[in-house]
Amino acid sequence: MIVILASLLSTQQAPITVLPRAHSHNDYAQKRPLDEALDNGFCSVEVDVFPINGKLLVGHNAKDIQEDKTIESMYLNKLSVRAKANKGAIYPGSKATFWVLVDVKREGLLAYNTLKTILDRYSELKRNKSHVRFVISGDRAIEAIAADKGAYAGIDGRMDDLSKNYSFAVMPWISGDWTESFKWFGRGDFPVESKTKLDEMVKAVHDQHKLIRFWGTPDNNLCWDVSWKSGVDLINTDHLAWLAKWCKNR
Repeated sequence: MIVILASLLSTQQAPITVLPRAHSHNDYAQKRPLDEALDNGFCSVEVDVFPINGKLLVGHNAKDIQEDKTIESMYLNKLSVRAKANKGAIYPGSKATFWVLVDVKREGLLAYNTLKTILDRYSELKRNKSHVRFVISGDRAIEAIAADKGAYAGIDGRMDDLSKNYSFAVMPWISGDWTESFKWFGRGDFPVESKTKLDEMVKAVHDQHKLIRFWGTPDNNLCWDVSWKSGVDLINTDHLAWLAKWCKNR
């Protein structure tokens, strides 16, 4: 964690503690999408999208989407301003990678190609100019992303993908459903056999120099502590201020 003065942007007056391991699950559902994550120093946000008429509309379900809620209006425009102001960084003085997990709800190849077209309009967010990185989850256009060698976005992989030897640029993350691997839900002691399994999963991912994340985790400090100590790289939460406070007290 890095403490920095965020005086370069008028919207930030207090010191921000940058939290490289904090991930805002379904960030678009927060009262202040992206802004709350940034105010709390998060370095990873998740946004669900649908490709429609050349746009990536934001929402968990088709019934939720609105024409004016796009990945650009809710995320890219704000990140672009920060990247321009801070020589590619999202937090002034910090070299921390800022991850945008794009969870594609349908038509994966169309969504990926739409994202490519959109990102071509944001040169300041490109890999060689900024610390912002995009990762595709959900309906993943794996072949197309791999063919581009991760130039626009990487793949959110699964444990089974470790055997395929993708590079970090193509597959920087391995994610998994906590409930499929563990029956502990954040109450009482973490079972020894579960800790052994978690440690083995983390090691397998780290041996390939990738980051590991789980969704469906118990969203409380007991699970955060287990994940932190085991080396899970990105800790999932819907409670941003709560996790930020917990991280700062580590």
